Amino acid sequence: MMNRLRSWLALSLLLEAGCGLQTPLDQLAPNQSGAGGGGGASTSAAGGAGGSNTTWPPGVTVNTCDSYTAVNVGTYVVESDFWNQGRCPGTQCMAINDTTGAFTVTQFPSCGNTVASYPNVLYGCSFGTCSSGSVLPKPVGSLAGVTSSWSFSVGGVSTDQYDVAYDIWFCPDNTCGANGFPKGTELMIWLDYQNVSGWQSHLGSVSLDGHSWDVWVATQGASGNSWTYLAYMIKVPMVTSVTNLDLNAFFKDAVSRGYVQNSWYLYAIQAGDELRTGGLPYNNNSFSVSIN
Repeated sequence: MMNRLRSWLALSLLLEAGCGLQTPLDQLAPNQSGAGGGGGASTSAAGGAGGSNTTWPPGVTVNTCDSYTAVNVGTYVVESDFWNQGRCPGTQCMAINDTTGAFTVTQFPSCGNTVASYPNVLYGCSFGTCSSGSVLPKPVGSLAGVTSSWSFSVGGVSTDQYDVAYDIWFCPDNTCGANGFPKGTELMIWLDYQNVSGWQSHLGSVSLDGHSWDVWVATQGASGNSWTYLAYMIKVPMVTSVTNLDLNAFFKDAVSRGYVQNSWYLYAIQAGDELRTGGLPYNNNSFSVSIN
């Protein structure tokens, strides 16, 4: 999102990702696939003191108030990602089911309209960490199909501020690592949001996969390590679940606008809630990705 300078925050992750049709997150056995791949080494989170990256015993509900916690669930990772705690002091607490991957955010400080955290499920390669056996990174032009199903719910009151969105990362030359995605693109797909708006330049509207979307573009990061931020914000009616959403349709639209190139690489697909104020409890019920 607009204030999320993730290039300076190398998250402590251990990814376990597969190829082709992915098992839905709510149907995975605990710790499926193990952590034995050569790409499964942990990296420390910058500013993430107190965070952890743990393979938990089967059947455990992980209750955590750490800023950076990553829980491996089959081919996915659930992460707390309270990345902007410096501008929004306080505590975020989550309950994560390590068998299904479902999670609930139960506590978070009020941050006005400042995006401060992105509790999410991640598949792919992001900020220097990749799982062995992942199909990603993969050239955009080689993607025959990318679909995703996702179900969530948001609590709170009418004055709360949040957006629930996909966060998808593209690298221009397949060399993106711990420093993020310089000169690349962050593509977000907002499915449900309240009392927040787009940022910088409005590009008009587009119809994709049965819905109408407002499209916004901005520049993120600092000189020498900046990237394009491209957001597709669903128009009313908003949704709290999608089935086989055609992500590739968004990628092709981004290519047609010149913000992504077919020679670039798809690195990561995340699904979560950009927390600002309220919207609790947030329940991430199920999530899956299929890449061909």
